[in-house]
Amino acid sequence: MTRQFTDLDNYTCHQIANILSLNLSTIRLWVHRGWLKANKRYPKHYEIRIWHLKQFLENPPQQIKKRIAALDHEAINYLLGRKA
Repeated sequence: MTRQFTDLDNYTCHQIANILSLNLSTIRLWVHRGWLKANKRYPKHYEIRIWHLKQFLENPPQQIKKRIAALDHEAINYLLGRKA
């Protein structure tokens, strides 16, 4: 599973939730708490740059470090465009 991307690529909360098998509300909570940086496009519609997602996943807040560590590493690599 390989993904080609540029620095301008963005994800929606829906896409991240689907790929990581998380609830949409979880991703939105991370955005609302300021843990995951996002640009608001429409009400309840956020775009997250790959760079911000990478920063968040590599250095998550202390409260959710275990949860992030338990996520599927193959799915994370896919999101970040890394080869397995």
